[in-house]
Amino acid sequence: MSIHRPLKLAIIGAGPSGFYTASRILSLLPANSEKGNKVEVHMYDRLPTPYGLVRYGVAPDHPEVKNCQEKFDGLAADPRFRFFGNVSIGTTTSPTTSTTRAYTYPDAVHIPLSDLVPYYTTVLFTYGSSLSNPLSRTEHSSSSTAPLGNVIPALAFVSWYNGHPAYAHLTDQLDLSGIDEATVIGHGNVAIDVARMLLKDPEALAKTDMPTPVVDRLRESRVRRVTAVGRRGPAQVSFTTKEFREMVNLPGVAFTPVDSTLMDDARGMVVGDRARKRLMDLMSKAGAKAQSDMNGRQDRTFELGFLKSPIAFLPSETDPSSSSSSSTDTPKVSQIKWSLNTLLSPPPAPPVPPHPPAAPATLTDTTPSTTVVARPTGQETTTRSGLVIESVGYRSESLSLSSQGDRSGWAVPFDERRGRIMNDGGRVVDESGIMVPGFYTAGWVASGPIGVIASTMQYAFSIASLIINDHFIQPANPASGSTSTPTSASSMADGSFSSPLPTSPETGIPEALVLAGASPAPSTSTHTARSGKQVVEMEDWQLIDRAEVRRGKEKGGGKPREKFLSVPDMLQVLH
Repeated sequence: MSIHRPLKLAIIGAGPSGFYTASRILSLLPANSEKGNKVEVHMYDRLPTPYGLVRYGVAPDHPEVKNCQEKFDGLAADPRFRFFGNVSIGTTTSPTTSTTRAYTYPDAVHIPLSDLVPYYTTVLFTYGSSLSNPLSRTEHSSSSTAPLGNVIPALAFVSWYNGHPAYAHLTDQLDLSGIDEATVIGHGNVAIDVARMLLKDPEALAKTDMPTPVVDRLRESRVRRVTAVGRRGPAQVSFTTKEFREMVNLPGVAFTPVDSTLMDDARGMVVGDRARKRLMDLMSKAGAKAQSDMNGRQDRTFELGFLKSPIAFLPSETDPSSSSSSSTDTPKVSQIKWSLNTLLSPPPAPPVPPHPPAAPATLTDTTPSTTVVARPTGQETTTRSGLVIESVGYRSESLSLSSQGDRSGWAVPFDERRGRIMNDGGRVVDESGIMVPGFYTAGWVASGPIGVIASTMQYAFSIASLIINDHFIQPANPASGSTSTPTSASSMADGSFSSPLPTSPETGIPEALVLAGASPAPSTSTHTARSGKQVVEMEDWQLIDRAEVRRGKEKGGGKPREKFLSVPDMLQVLH
């Protein structure tokens, strides 16, 4: 009988990618099989709650998207799977902007990656995208050295209305009672979500899992017009037909028709693209409907702006804090200065020569890009806006193997420009493209913020098969046979790569977890209250989950749950 090397997998990040990968591996390797009885899967997240983007990113009025949580809950029945929440691996701080503050996950157990890897044969990174792409060329943007108040990254705004503990303070800082116009920078699905949350009837949102303090803030809102602005034209928007249809059909909200010349140009750009053509048709019909609808019941307006790039966010000239050098209050945005753009179409492809050159195409390829780009015209304009939400994409953060703050040791290879872990089809690679054995990545930290839950599932399934194939079919890395704490990874003389992971991992879990209240071994018993417990295991999460559901029922109105907005409140449930 063959002897198989045990597979002990650590998954960093408890979002959909991590759960789908874990579920797939455990289903492909049943516990009663020769390989499956030596499998352990441990999932880590720096928040006490699992589900990642499903809990803190999916819009509250899209409960159908959150149904995958039920499948994830099924993992709790498999003793080979363990969840360790409120454990931060390598990362410690959320971003800081004018309206957000640094959140260091003060109630979490902080463990450097170097203390974790000795316990595993394989590590999968699925910790998503927790940073916002900056508007680095825009004066007074949220990422600038002198940001204005009420200029907020979409990541912060979305996290706030979904109850993320790092952004709960926005309830006290964000006053919408004196704002009538808001602007969203960007044309993606997140931008449409943000616009919908600002314009939708708060009483409808009160029946969702949106936290009650957020609903109360939206009840106070006087925002009556939201404009989503992009640098290019209608044909280049990134939002889907489904998202746009929901937005323009929102009760009580009128859609401002798009300029007919822009629409004519856009239709010419999408010839042959059926999905894009349907979106352009919907955009035209929604505008025509808005023009003919004279019932007067629409007291709010949604508009799409095109061919504009923000140059600067400007404070009000009457805001005393904007002119007083001694004022400690941050001046708030009141206007946006825009650069007007025109679209630069790609040139036609050059004719193919009758006798292609013998040289490799990579050395002689001069084929122009097919991307339509925005080019400034030199003209500018200014519009009013008391709230700006920057929705220009997310990016991930890098991880170091070393202790907190020490970047001298080996770091997980990271593409700073793209904001994602370097990988080839899910296998982590170094700057030279050489695979780092035993390290994998999936989801947004691997691909960037693209796709939906369904595509995330398919990608995770492929990574699960990749991990199983590499572990059981490919030979173990001969250069990493030690069980001592790894400190580096390096290329070998034969071109292979020395992994920081051991071939024979230590048993159990890191001692820091046990000291913080985690069970040393899987337990089938129910939760036992323990004073000072920090690590949230699956049975602990189930207690928090039930408490939130109970709080929702107490609110009435069919509210599915009332989320805890601070980690101490979650941990209090366990004590």
